[in-house]
Amino acid sequence: MKPERILTVEASDSLNFLLYVHNYAKQEKHCFPYIPGNPWNLQEQSILRPLLQRLWNETLSAPTYPSLPIDHQKDIFRPLFCDERSFESCLDTFYSWWGNMAGQMAIEHFIGDDGYNSLYTLFQLTDKEQLKIHLLYEDNILGSSIIGEQLVITLKETMIQEEMINTIQNRLSK
Repeated sequence: MKPERILTVEASDSLNFLLYVHNYAKQEKHCFPYIPGNPWNLQEQSILRPLLQRLWNETLSAPTYPSLPIDHQKDIFRPLFCDERSFESCLDTFYSWWGNMAGQMAIEHFIGDDGYNSLYTLFQLTDKEQLKIHLLYEDNILGSSIIGEQLVITLKETMIQEEMINTIQNRLSK
């Protein structure tokens, strides 16, 4: 009997949190989250950028990490911050957005039924037994876009169905 093929599409807590921290560090007014007054004490840029990339790749390469709530992975993300208060405050702010209809749920519903149908059809055309697609709220992919059975795609890349299919096909063929 042939094993069941499984496609999962979700907005990863972990990868979106890393993107959230990255965007906060940029402190650009038109980049979410922009929080005036810089209340969180992050590592300096020379440490932060490589650390974000390393954590991104490690998170994506561990099959359970991208799907686990950050509360179960705090030790992994704590080194991004210089102090515990900054880390907990950032986490609380992230979850105040992520944990309601404006965050994770909105991202997961963004691509709609047609998008999910296209992803499933594309998955059926691959030789993969399993594929987990992680949706990001913004256009920055901080590390690898695919590792093993884990693939990352941004919401912008899902807006035009043909482009979404081409992007995924290109990433899967690497």
